[in-house]
Amino acid sequence: MKLVPLPLGSGILLVSLLLLLPNIIYSQSHSPIYAKVLCLNSPEGCECKISENKSARIFHGEAAVLEEFPQNTEYWKIRTSKQICQYPRKNLKALGYQSSFRPMQTSRDHSPKSLYQLLQQEDADRLEKTESQSLGIYYPTYYHLALEEAFPGTEIAAYSPSGKEIGRASATFLEQVRWEGSGIAKDGKKYHFAGEGKYELYDLEWGWGAGYGYQVYPYRTIAISFKDLCEKLRSKISSCSKSKVIGALAYIPKIKEKRIRMQDGKVHDGYFCLNDTGSPLYIRDDRMDIFVGVHGGGSPYQPAELSRNTFLDAGIFPLYPSDWRMYTSEKERFWCPQEKLPRNPYSPSETECKLDYHAIAPEKGMEMRIFFRKDGSLVRCKP
Repeated sequence: MKLVPLPLGSGILLVSLLLLLPNIIYSQSHSPIYAKVLCLNSPEGCECKISENKSARIFHGEAAVLEEFPQNTEYWKIRTSKQICQYPRKNLKALGYQSSFRPMQTSRDHSPKSLYQLLQQEDADRLEKTESQSLGIYYPTYYHLALEEAFPGTEIAAYSPSGKEIGRASATFLEQVRWEGSGIAKDGKKYHFAGEGKYELYDLEWGWGAGYGYQVYPYRTIAISFKDLCEKLRSKISSCSKSKVIGALAYIPKIKEKRIRMQDGKVHDGYFCLNDTGSPLYIRDDRMDIFVGVHGGGSPYQPAELSRNTFLDAGIFPLYPSDWRMYTSEKERFWCPQEKLPRNPYSPSETECKLDYHAIAPEKGMEMRIFFRKDGSLVRCKP
């Protein structure tokens, strides 16, 4: 499953130590302590007191920095992106992070592969003259390889599907491998989650995609729901299935228009390969997950420096948990039914759904296009 990670590590120790001390007032000498706001079954948000006579509404999943958190009070002072207010401490979940980790400071080359490496030469040569079709608007998140250096902790054994011990790594790192799909340990071993608490070792540049020999590449791979992609392409691809559409070449005009300067000094051309997927609980409908190598995943629950990636620096913002406004449990969110989605997300009508990212964060959406050859076949990246 590929989602924005919530890094854990030495920051947990920091949080634990601080919370043990009575009447602590946060100061700039400490790394900021981030917390996730909990506010269940409340689409209108929950009250956060600004003063005796004034309050604000904040929503489940919002990121907050703890400003004052004495142990003998019911409310803690928090700072969100919009205000400073007092919120019930029982509804704040402190989250740790590895404060010294800098995802952009890596020797790994994150330059996008050239189109001639990704496509058949004939397709690359004719691309500008190839017919394209819009898939509509897609909304991004980012995913990446987990790195053990960002998730230190107690070492445990990692086992293969056959039950053989294949290595040892920190428990928090292996949990992130389960979350992200793949990761690199401190000893250089590359782990891929194989399901049911088991792992496989692999020796690829970055990692496997969603099958059929496809690999993932930074700033070129997008994970989507192939089932939902097929729903959009049934009129063009008979008996559409994952095997017929995986690797489809996609183009996002907004990425090209942003003129994003990549590691190799070149401007990103806006092309991607749809060759990975994620959990159907999160990567569904018009959701896409962009692979960014070992760069940051854009998590709001840590300082910006720890979440950076090249696209985010250029203003391509991902969806955040708080872009869904109704949760029935910490992670179980409400998705607007397709028939209730606003026709104009910037101005939804009274009868249309306003409880998810379509109405809450419409500015994050980007058009995606795919390509068909003259014979009607889909242009796809090579495995």
